Amino acid sequence: MLYFYRLANAVGGAERVICALANALCERGFAVHVVSWDEKEARTFYPLNEKVIWHRLGFKPGIIDKLRRAKALFRLIDKNDIRVLVGFVMSGDKSVYAAVKLAGARLVVAERNAPSMYRLRYGRLQRWLSFILLHLADRITIQISEFIEGYPFSLRNRIEVISNPVPLAKFHACPNVPDHNGRFILLAVGRLDNVQKRINCLISAYARVAPDQPAWDLRIVGDGSEEHTLREQTIKLGLEKRVRFECSKPDIFTTYLHAHLFVIASLWEGFPNALAEAMSHGLPAVGFQGAAGVANLIQNGKSGWLAKGLDNVETLADALRAAMANGEERARRGSIAAESMAEYLPEIQFDRWAKLLNSIASEQVG
Repeated sequence: MLYFYRLANAVGGAERVICALANALCERGFAVHVVSWDEKEARTFYPLNEKVIWHRLGFKPGIIDKLRRAKALFRLIDKNDIRVLVGFVMSGDKSVYAAVKLAGARLVVAERNAPSMYRLRYGRLQRWLSFILLHLADRITIQISEFIEGYPFSLRNRIEVISNPVPLAKFHACPNVPDHNGRFILLAVGRLDNVQKRINCLISAYARVAPDQPAWDLRIVGDGSEEHTLREQTIKLGLEKRVRFECSKPDIFTTYLHAHLFVIASLWEGFPNALAEAMSHGLPAVGFQGAAGVANLIQNGKSGWLAKGLDNVETLADALRAAMANGEERARRGSIAAESMAEYLPEIQFDRWAKLLNSIASEQVG
C-alpha cells in the first residue's frame, strides 16, 4: 500500500513518482493499493494502472476526524492483508503511524526532501519530534546517498537509497540554437511557491540580466497559490512581455526540447524531477550551490552552473549571465547533463523498490 496525503489532480513530483511506482509494482506482480485523504470522486492527474486499487478516505480538520482516519486506515490495512505500507511525505502524520503499527504491518517512510528541510522549515522541537517518529519506521528511503549524514546516527541503519526514476529522453534539446524567431528560452518548471521553490528570487535574478540579454525570455511552467503575486512582480519589473506563465501539463517533455537553459532557484529539494528530466533532455541547468538535492545533480562546470550561496539574487543573476552568454558551453554542458542521468533509469529504480518491499515482506512472514 502506498500512502500520500492528497492525489486529486495534483501535479507535483511526489504524485508522479507514486503513480509511476504503483504501476511498475503492478507489472512486477505486486497487489498494489493506494490510499489518500481525497474525496470519493477524486481523480489523479497522472495515470494509474486499472489493477491499482485507490482508497479515498476523505478528510475533515480536527482531532475527531484524525481519529476516524486512523481507524479507517487500520481497518483497510487489516482487511486487505497489507504487509507493507510505504508512506510518502508523511510529515509526521501520527494517524498513519498509529494505524500501521496497530495493524501489524511494516512501515517504509519515503522521505521526499533533503534533511536540510527540517532545519530550514522547522523549529528545534518540531525537528526532534519528526526524528523521533521516524524511529517507528522499519525502513526509511532517501533519494541521494549524501543525505544520510543529515539524519541522526540512530536512524542510519534503517536508510535505503532509491532515487527518483528519470526516463531516457529519445530526443535532446539544442541549447545553442535559437528558435525560428531567433529567441532563446530560459525554462523553470515547478510549483509556484515562494517558500521552497523561490520563484520570486528567480524572477528578480532574471530582471538583472534581461536588459543585457534581449534575445532571452523566461518561461515558467507550474501551478500554485503565488501565481497572482508572481505575475504582479513581473509587471512591476516591466517584464510582462518577456516572462510567460503556463499551467502544468502532462506533455512537459516537449517543453524541455524547446528550451535552451533550465533554472531552479529552490532552497532545498529531495530529488527534483523537473531538473533531472530537463538534464536528461540535454539541457544544462543553473541552481544554487547551497541547495541540497539541486547541487547533488548539477555538476558545476560540467553539467551546469551553480550560483554561490543560497537564495541570493545577485549570484543567481551572475550564473544566469554566464550561461546565457555562451552557447557553445551550454551545448557542451547539456550533453554531459544528459549522460549523467543514465544511472537513474526507471527500470533500475523500480527494481530497487521491488527488492526492498520483498525483503521487508519476507522479514514479517519470518
